[in-house]
Amino acid sequence: MKNSMKIAIIAGLVAVVAMGAVLVNQTKTASALAEAEKMELELKIQNKISEAEKLYQGYYYDEAIELLKSDPSIITETTDDAITLKIEEIEQAKASLVKYEGPVHHVFFHSLIIYPNLAFDNKGHPAQGYNMWMTTVSEFKKMLPNLQKRGYVLYSLEDYIEPDPETPENIKLKDIYLPPGKIPLVISIDDVNYYDYMKPDGFANRLVLGDDGRVWTEVITPQGEVKNTRDGDVMPILDDYVAEHPEFSYRGAKGTIALTGYQGALGYRITDGLPEEEKWQQEVKKIAETLKADGWSFACHSYTHNGYFRDGTITLAQMKYDTDRWIQKIAPYVGKTNIYISPFGAKFKKDDPRYRYLIDQGYQIYCPVGNDKRIIFNSDNIVMPRVNLDGYTMYKRPDEMSQYYFEVPEVIDESRPPLEIQ
Repeated sequence: MKNSMKIAIIAGLVAVVAMGAVLVNQTKTASALAEAEKMELELKIQNKISEAEKLYQGYYYDEAIELLKSDPSIITETTDDAITLKIEEIEQAKASLVKYEGPVHHVFFHSLIIYPNLAFDNKGHPAQGYNMWMTTVSEFKKMLPNLQKRGYVLYSLEDYIEPDPETPENIKLKDIYLPPGKIPLVISIDDVNYYDYMKPDGFANRLVLGDDGRVWTEVITPQGEVKNTRDGDVMPILDDYVAEHPEFSYRGAKGTIALTGYQGALGYRITDGLPEEEKWQQEVKKIAETLKADGWSFACHSYTHNGYFRDGTITLAQMKYDTDRWIQKIAPYVGKTNIYISPFGAKFKKDDPRYRYLIDQGYQIYCPVGNDKRIIFNSDNIVMPRVNLDGYTMYKRPDEMSQYYFEVPEVIDESRPPLEIQ
């Protein structure tokens, strides 16, 4: 009997111990699950804040706030949780924006020199021309952080105007709001056609779509090797810079690509009646669509870029022919545009019939060359001057560069020969 009782007691103790162990294990399991859920929630919050921060830095305020509010499960009822604090931070930043009322800054380049030794060897196009009007890859890469340090933010040229609701055929200047101390900057690139004469002189050969879906540059090295690069011209260089520094671009804005047409567009001969023309036309269309989706716009730079623009002798008939040809031959593949970037910086009086023909074709933004840094507003168009950041300006106007953009000695390529023009 006693043995039976002992056995029962021992069994009971074992059961109690076992039950306790089960309870302990259940508690540990519950605790571990709770800790895992907590870590998962924290990671979710961190990822959401990281995504929103990138939008916020690129001035997508409403989109960043909407993203943070899109998942109620990560917002607690307290007022000091990370999501709520980030929303408040972004709302305060948006509320602090100020209307920009300073000078207009529009700078422009031509396609960049990749190999200065080829551009300046005088074996192809005269080196003096490249030395005056072109910028090297090295110089452009150095300019970008200098511009950013001075407070510049890339701004879309198209966003300088908007329809006038009271008079539909007219436009009005659009207000620009940026954080205090920030300056809107328009960048444009002329002649992104990759003309035949440039091919042996150290420039990119054409723009291409990479396997990653982005726009790259096809480059032919001095050794004759064909390769795709991310630093063969303004477009991929600026794309990569903005990806690393989203605060340098207002809502993804990049720049405006100005095309002529007499040797095609973007490095493809699409206007010569060649057998492969249709294939290249579709390639240009895909590249243009990719660029526009990534913050770039296009402009007409005339079709012929003829010397009669430079000396002012262009007739109304020539203007009509030139403009109509661009609309017929280039616009179908890069899209309709309201931007006209004048060849040779040509200027016209606002009532000049040649100028009025351009405006009547829908070109509401006209950009000559000049450094007066102000917009001339006409009822149905604006005139915005732009400054060339090239060898000529760096050599001849270093004080202006220092005042507004960068210190020339910190940027200028050492491989440049002396500029011989007086």
